[in-house]
Amino acid sequence: MKKCLAFVLGGGGARGALQVGALRALFEAGYHPDLLVGTSIGSVNVAGLALWGVNLNGVRALEQAYQEAAVSKLMDPRLARFALKTMSLHSDQRASRQVAKFLISKGVTPDLRFGQITNVRLGLIGADLDTGEPVIYGMQPEESVLEGVLASTALQPWFSPIEKDGHCIVDGGAVSCLPVEPAMALGATEIIALDLNDPNGMLDVDNHQNRYMEKLVYSVTRRQTVVEIALAAERNVAVQHIVLRSSPPVPIWDFSKHRELIQVGYETARHSIANLLSRDQFVPGMAHSMVQHEGQIYSNAS
Repeated sequence: MKKCLAFVLGGGGARGALQVGALRALFEAGYHPDLLVGTSIGSVNVAGLALWGVNLNGVRALEQAYQEAAVSKLMDPRLARFALKTMSLHSDQRASRQVAKFLISKGVTPDLRFGQITNVRLGLIGADLDTGEPVIYGMQPEESVLEGVLASTALQPWFSPIEKDGHCIVDGGAVSCLPVEPAMALGATEIIALDLNDPNGMLDVDNHQNRYMEKLVYSVTRRQTVVEIALAAERNVAVQHIVLRSSPPVPIWDFSKHRELIQVGYETARHSIANLLSRDQFVPGMAHSMVQHEGQIYSNAS
């Protein structure tokens, strides 16, 4: 079987800036993926790399995009108080249109098809609420990249679901927060997975009900990841699992801390790569959790 190294990027809203820093560290260390797979904000990051360069130039363009996202205020923090209480499909149509406009301005135009991306293979993951299965955008060359990103990031109550062929498609994190299994479906034989899942990173409201729902969401998504990595081991697909967290955690809607998060992601990934290189790099059939290293992004918690 031909080797295929995949960078797999999980969901986590504004914490996606951690992945940008980690990507810089991976490229500096000489890792070059054949396949990019992302869920939610991870799909934005991999689509950006595919368009702007699967290299340090692409990372610099992502850094600039996060700066612009911080100014645009794409996710309204006032919706956070309802996010875990309602679990509904009521969403902010204006926010969805704003995100689409932002993506188009960055080159993810309505006419862009996966088949036009030739420097790397790209997969974007949504979730089909009617089947409970992941939806993999990028399997067919004629599929729309913009639709894939919008579906993969359709997190209620912020963004609208995609209605397609009688199915309701939402943020991929609903069924595959760290899309290891979809990456294997796309042909990955080796995976570096950048995981943003954080038990304390959903809400910044000290409310018992919100905290309960936050922990529930974390436990479900963490279980998804454990199962998918175990499945990879069964299939002899090596997974280097890099957990990216900041201390204190940043809410999923707060893009204003992007610079600090990029630096934390960079340092965390460098630490993980050093551990990896001290071993035997990829060991087929083994799944390694490479980091439990959290970065301090403020001198004082606020």
